Amino acid sequence: MPRDTTPPIVVTDPGGGIPGTPIVPPTIIIDHDSPIRPPVLIPQVPTILPIPSILNPIFASSVLGVWRFNQTLEDSVNQNDFTTSTGSAIYASFSKFELIRNRTESRYGLEFETDKYYLMTPTYVFDANFTLAFWYYSPAPVGFTRHFQTREMEPKIAPIIAKCNSQTQNSQTTLNQSSFVVTEIADSKSKNAIRVFLTSNGTQISHIITSESYDAPGLHHVLMTYIISEGRFRIDIDGKPGILYSAPSTSLQQSGNVSINNVVPGFLAHKTTQIGAYIFDVVFSTYASRDNESLKAFRYGYEHISYADLFDTRFSYFGMSYTQPNTVSTTHLFVDGGNIFAARSNGSIVQGVKPVWDREFNYQDDESLSLLSVSDINSVTRISEGLKVKGTSIKI
Repeated sequence: MPRDTTPPIVVTDPGGGIPGTPIVPPTIIIDHDSPIRPPVLIPQVPTILPIPSILNPIFASSVLGVWRFNQTLEDSVNQNDFTTSTGSAIYASFSKFELIRNRTESRYGLEFETDKYYLMTPTYVFDANFTLAFWYYSPAPVGFTRHFQTREMEPKIAPIIAKCNSQTQNSQTTLNQSSFVVTEIADSKSKNAIRVFLTSNGTQISHIITSESYDAPGLHHVLMTYIISEGRFRIDIDGKPGILYSAPSTSLQQSGNVSINNVVPGFLAHKTTQIGAYIFDVVFSTYASRDNESLKAFRYGYEHISYADLFDTRFSYFGMSYTQPNTVSTTHLFVDGGNIFAARSNGSIVQGVKPVWDREFNYQDDESLSLLSVSDINSVTRISEGLKVKGTSIKI
């Protein structure tokens, strides 16, 4: 039998993996010199990659706080824990799964409720750059309302997280010892956006910055970057870099508290609460860069913008599943030849059918136009394709 000179075929089994170690699947080599070509299983020695300690992570020196809100209000870095304004915290559940390791983890996020907020008095000081990142579930479009004074339509505004103190007078909320206020506003009937208020002196709002819009309801990753040397501020949504907007070129450090689901500057009549929203994996650090840090956090998790010993991103992709409201359904339409299909978010695919008409009218002459119930018969003319209607309406 002549020798087979074809290169060996290498087939890898997707395999599994254990926490904290890279996946190194066994390799099956098919020997072309054998007439039967039996598969030979050859185990491989795992390559040791730099990985963080899961139980005792080492955070980068720039990281001031990490709040996972996985059924706890604790800070993982400096013990700057949140407390609730009343009662106890409620957490929303979702599932996080490692795409390569094929491992599912049950997770929780801090849920927003009416008239309940969370407060933290920080022990740290930041006097230059900062990055604030978090995952946020937006439960519904925020909606619109009429301006308190002008009666013009204005987007409603909902609180998310802020570093400031505030007070309410004459139906308005004003700020003091304020660094920033992060809110959610309506962008359209089906989309929301993140809006950030910055104060250059701790009291007066000097800059208002709004992100690109996103679908609601939905789970989104938000990362904000402030670069003091450039006087720039950016809001990234779902790993996509936002625009570098003008911002104060002086320190935003103020002594105000950090609060969640609490502060919205302006008229109380414009404020709303995103009931059912939740937040988790909040990271606050003094590191800021033009690099796309948000893409790392969006793809691989909060660890990649907070841990000092980052692990190899090839083994870190993850996804998340969560419950959407039953009343919400999205539909994608696509055409295959002469058929049309509707793919719905509930998993069903429906094939369309051609309409069936009870009666057909050809309107072969001008006299047949008299059969129409039309407000202005002179605005209707016959053409080869059917009727041409201009400036009037027809009742069918």
